[in-house]
Amino acid sequence: MRIARIRALTVLCALALVAGLITVWAIRNDSQTSASGDCPPGAVEIKTAPIPKPEEIELVVLNGTDRDGLADQAAAQLEDRGFIVTETGDADEDYDGTALVYYGPDQYAAGVHAHAYFYQGHDAFDIDWDKPITVVLGDDFAEVRSASDARQSFAQGGIGEAPEGTCTVE
Repeated sequence: MRIARIRALTVLCALALVAGLITVWAIRNDSQTSASGDCPPGAVEIKTAPIPKPEEIELVVLNGTDRDGLADQAAAQLEDRGFIVTETGDADEDYDGTALVYYGPDQYAAGVHAHAYFYQGHDAFDIDWDKPITVVLGDDFAEVRSASDARQSFAQGGIGEAPEGTCTVE
């Protein structure tokens, strides 16, 4: 009876060792760990994760209306929600909508996150954008969403499809 137990333990240890080795091999050779290999030639990589917290996102807020103090008002609301507002001022052109959020490939996840804070706002991803994330407020702007409303909006919309000419990496 004792020899049978020793054999059983030996077989179990051997099976556990083989399972461990197969697991390590599978993890090291997983083709999904790097999406950059799937990028077509000439595509710009955009990082979709992790989603930065508002405390890690710097914004420029511009007033695209003739309403005085709108950029400062929105900047105060954004700072209350944790964002870092580096500059406020007037936009070069008027904007009729709620808000237009400009961002580029380097700020993709942060730009999508910031966009979630504006009711009926539009995002303006530009593959050549190399400036800070810039929010242009329009005539329809009333207020910045609360953090809980923005989280809910972001959860419903998520990151979305990668823009044309890009591929996602995490």
